[in-house]
Amino acid sequence: MRIKRLYIYLDGNGNKYTIINEGKITIEYVPIKLLLSSSGVYDGGDYIKKELSKLQHDKITSILNEVIRNEENHVKNRVKKSGMITIQEKNDKKTFIIGPNSKKLHEIEKTLQHMIKN
Repeated sequence: MRIKRLYIYLDGNGNKYTIINEGKITIEYVPIKLLLSSSGVYDGGDYIKKELSKLQHDKITSILNEVIRNEENHVKNRVKKSGMITIQEKNDKKTFIIGPNSKKLHEIEKTLQHMIKN
């Protein structure tokens, strides 16, 4: 089955979350490792890949799409503690940088963390 839409989120520490809907819906968490962290002391933990329910998928994609639509959350450059959303559909790829002080940034990260840990 073809991937309908791929969402990638990079958090303020550089941890990567990929949400793929290709028949079954999965989330993949690729943590930043100690040697690659800007502080030299942060470690994002263990790699995780797991299946998501349609309800979980709809919840996180709804939040991500809301943040994308609301341009007051966006900043021009990727700065420390900012988030980055990339959406890919077929040959179309769009990236949005979310400011570190955005209230929605916290909601995105809290929701993603809950999904990979539960």
